[in-house]
Amino acid sequence: MEIKIHFNVAMVIAVVLAEAVSMLWYAHNSPWGHRIGERYLLSALICDAGLVVMIKFIIENHWSLRTWKDALLLSVWVALLYFCLEGPHSIHNANSFSSFFFHALHKLSAAFVMCWALFYFKDY
Repeated sequence: MEIKIHFNVAMVIAVVLAEAVSMLWYAHNSPWGHRIGERYLLSALICDAGLVVMIKFIIENHWSLRTWKDALLLSVWVALLYFCLEGPHSIHNANSFSSFFFHALHKLSAAFVMCWALFYFKDY
């Protein structure tokens, strides 16, 4: 299998939008009240870029996006992958599941924004 990724403006937009969602999600005064840990911008951008490359590869080779619903469905699968990989970790306190579920929803929203940006801005 040969992996060819052609970088374009849509990938940059997807990384920026995903990081904007993450910053809003984990804002200090967020209305949902979950302030868990610290985010480091450089590592966050690198991880967002890696995820955008993987999602772009999936879109180009295995999953065609025709509407925003296709982007949402791919995002659900990416979030479920995260859910299954992270789920078996130990429980430290009574709030562990709610924190984990909160993180899984964050992954769903970030993946959806990435998929949507890659679809919407593909011609730029």
